[in-house]
Amino acid sequence: MQYFETGKVVVMLDRSKTAPPSPVTHADIFCEIDFDKTEVLFQSEDNAHNIGDIVLVHLKCLKMESLFAAMEALVDNPHIIAVEPNSLFGRSIIPNDPDFKLLWGMERIHMPDAWDTTTGSADIVVGVIDSGIDHSHPDIAANMWVSPDGHYGWNFDDNTSDTMDKTGHGTHVAGVIGAVGNNLLGITGVNWNVKIAALKIGDRAFGLDAAIAAINFANQHGIHVLNASWGGRYYSQALEFAVAHYDGLFVAAAGNVGTNNDLFPDYPSSFGGDNHIAVAASDENDALARFSNYGVVSVDLAAPGSHIYSLDTAGAYSYEDGTSMAAPHVAGAAALLKSFRPHLSAAQLKAALLSTVQKHPDMAAEVLTGGVLDVGAMMREVAAVKEER
Repeated sequence: MQYFETGKVVVMLDRSKTAPPSPVTHADIFCEIDFDKTEVLFQSEDNAHNIGDIVLVHLKCLKMESLFAAMEALVDNPHIIAVEPNSLFGRSIIPNDPDFKLLWGMERIHMPDAWDTTTGSADIVVGVIDSGIDHSHPDIAANMWVSPDGHYGWNFDDNTSDTMDKTGHGTHVAGVIGAVGNNLLGITGVNWNVKIAALKIGDRAFGLDAAIAAINFANQHGIHVLNASWGGRYYSQALEFAVAHYDGLFVAAAGNVGTNNDLFPDYPSSFGGDNHIAVAASDENDALARFSNYGVVSVDLAAPGSHIYSLDTAGAYSYEDGTSMAAPHVAGAAALLKSFRPHLSAAQLKAALLSTVQKHPDMAAEVLTGGVLDVGAMMREVAAVKEER
């Protein structure tokens, strides 16, 4: 996607040089470039001659290099005040969900700008490894993934198909990633359209065995992104192996005890790897949230995680704080990018997410990138580059 139109130049004329008694024509002014026609865009009332104040020049050649060459040729013309490309302004799509106004995080990471490019795809699946999901919630039901055998995922804690959320944690996380957008109901997720798989590993305490089995399930079913909004100080070589051999992008919450993960690692967020992202929480001032873990080596970036409004059980909505809420903003962003560029690898998704953060001075000593997730900037940068396969 380009943000100006080739083949057209907007020119502001110097009326003191173009007005009678020595009038000039467009042919005189633009004789140095190869143009097809001119069009007067603006003429003030006190400008009696018809040459105009602002003119659109249509170039004969539509190539990008011709546009730059024409602008360079005109910039020193004594009859011209300014030369500009014909810029294209984005629409910044706002969904019709009535509580979108409560989602400060979506505005801060520039989701309306990102949605100009894509609002997601049902071809992309995000696995929420958590307490399950209330699949009956009317604001996510349409975005729930269904396995070939008719289940919303799997319960790895008791080895059943019952993935219903009893605590609300997993449902809240899922809502940030993919609450149905533009449906005149409640909120929207980072993705208006996506599929969310419920990979339940417990209610409040999550077992290592269940977490590993969930990652294996994600590989078996081609799930593109995993969100892990949980963790602890215990290191597991087996879990690290499973994460490293997951075929998609693994996004993990950095933890909520306000300590440095470089010194006191929190797992699985501290594993690292090309397919792994660790996420701290930012507040409404783009500062590190008071509770968030951090680490300039082991924590990659921050994302909104304070006072986050999302789905709750039984069709309700609620506010929550935590890196548990920050991670799904990043997981959702990865899914959104994957929907636009399906051929990107996990490593490429990670690179795009980290290279486009909003830099903030206070974050320089807190996270690797020194910044906060910026989905709008990410989508603009990726869309501006022609896809190569």
